[in-house]
Amino acid sequence: MKILHTSDWHLGHEHYNYRRQDEFEDFFCQLRRIVEDEKPDALLVSGDVYHSSVPAISTQTMYTEAMLDLHLACPQMTIVVTAGNHDSASRLEVDRSLWGHFKVHVVGTLARTPEGVDLDRHIIPIADKGWVVAVPHVFKQNFPPAPDGGTDRQTAFFKVLLDRVAQLNTQQKPVVLMAHLAVAEKEGNTTPYDVGGMEFDDISTLGTGFDYAALGHIHQPRTVTSDSRARYCGAPLPITFREEYEHSVTMAEIDHEKPPKLRIIPIHPLRHVRTIPKEPVDFDKAIDILKEHDPDDTAYIQLHVKSANGLPPDCNERAINAAKGKKCRFCTFLLVDERDSAARRQLIDVTPDEFKAMTPVEVARRYLEGKGLPPEEYIEMLQFAIETINEEKAR
Repeated sequence: MKILHTSDWHLGHEHYNYRRQDEFEDFFCQLRRIVEDEKPDALLVSGDVYHSSVPAISTQTMYTEAMLDLHLACPQMTIVVTAGNHDSASRLEVDRSLWGHFKVHVVGTLARTPEGVDLDRHIIPIADKGWVVAVPHVFKQNFPPAPDGGTDRQTAFFKVLLDRVAQLNTQQKPVVLMAHLAVAEKEGNTTPYDVGGMEFDDISTLGTGFDYAALGHIHQPRTVTSDSRARYCGAPLPITFREEYEHSVTMAEIDHEKPPKLRIIPIHPLRHVRTIPKEPVDFDKAIDILKEHDPDDTAYIQLHVKSANGLPPDCNERAINAAKGKKCRFCTFLLVDERDSAARRQLIDVTPDEFKAMTPVEVARRYLEGKGLPPEEYIEMLQFAIETINEEKAR
């Protein structure tokens, strides 16, 4: 089975109030060409289709037209879309019956029934090639109760779901699991651990019984396991200034019970993100560097400045003037306050655009850790409150 794996589109994202419609449309043009050339059996979109739970009408229209265009590019291809933590699960699913006529399967929420969860609605056959198991983003406490009464609902749900796939998969065809969450491989440690301010669960959370895990949520492409059977394809476009790396989609050829064969297909953004210079310099020097910057570079620019007295009141005006006549887009400053300790800078080092890209849970975690408080109990309460509100809105 041949699948094209992508995620974290964040359609509707604005970079420091710059609209990015042309960038997303250019990405869809590249994605269509890839689909035409590769003719995959399935295109998988592993969550965070939109940047906001209430996307603009123009953004939703762009998404609809793009999905129809991708279907026309390869009519025999199945498309599976799952909701991420930035999406409104109910909004994404509202047209799921209509999408089914175009071989587009949308899974925004767990398919709950009075008896539990309709597992088969999460299991999608891909012609005669294999199976896709589609799991949207779900907070851990909102998975159905574990059959054995245990506390790890998430792990129990993946096991029950994959056991059901095994029952259906009598011909031993490849199984692909889609999920939008943070997992990593850490040998000898099956408890949650922290990387870069985000909590990761061990890959064992997903269980066994799949040949490839098409993951979303982490924006930088990375293979999670040594045998390549679990991978984050990464975001196709940069969302924050920390994403100054190559963006891509992943083509995976999958056989049952064999390591997948992966190919990374680069995506070339219309506009990159650049922090200049690489090392912080005084404000006046940074302005001079911007004045000398390549006039044909179309990137979003963040100026890297160090100071013990903050930025001058006219800092933005001077930077905008320095960028006049150039194709780049000045956005902001990355200020290194020389009065702060390295530890404190790590704690507060977040730009306005990065802050807007963070979920309420991520903001709360950063705040609590800054206060030296253990975050987990508070985070669980906040997640429960958010999910309750979302469910009320969906009614």
